[in-house]
Amino acid sequence: MNANDYESAVVAAILGPMTSARRQAPPAKPSCGVLLFRLSRASGEGLGGALAAIDMKAPEFAILHHLYGEGPISQQELGRALRIHASNLVAMIDQLEGDGLVIRRRDPDDRRRYLLELTDDGIRRLADAERAAREAEAEMLAPLTAAERERLHRYLTRLAGHSCGR
Repeated sequence: MNANDYESAVVAAILGPMTSARRQAPPAKPSCGVLLFRLSRASGEGLGGALAAIDMKAPEFAILHHLYGEGPISQQELGRALRIHASNLVAMIDQLEGDGLVIRRRDPDDRRRYLLELTDDGIRRLADAERAAREAEAEMLAPLTAAERERLHRYLTRLAGHSCGR
């Protein structure tokens, strides 16, 4: 037996049972988790590309968006809400503050804490990012009707409330 025959025999011995079992098994229906993972990656790429055109990253967009809706809030609350590790969040907030989009100010109820809020420039940049995000979203959701998009948004909002706390 030469080396090629040996390799072929080993591959057949390993893959043979798997291949025949795969042929006999019904086609796998991807789980919601697998589909959400794939859609998350595709959505992230689309959103990332749209935001890159205005020199913004998706986590920065999420921070500005959250501060607009919920601010002023503490850095700890923001990190928990967006599931961003504290050390990463500090660097992002430093950058946003340096760009004049976010300000830190002492919490009047607890002088040890800082509250974060958007500046007027931050609100303008958020509006730019929202436009870019809407374009990316429209492309991703193009196969759906307007009614399906609305239903999907309701479902995602409910799932986010359950899984992400809001």
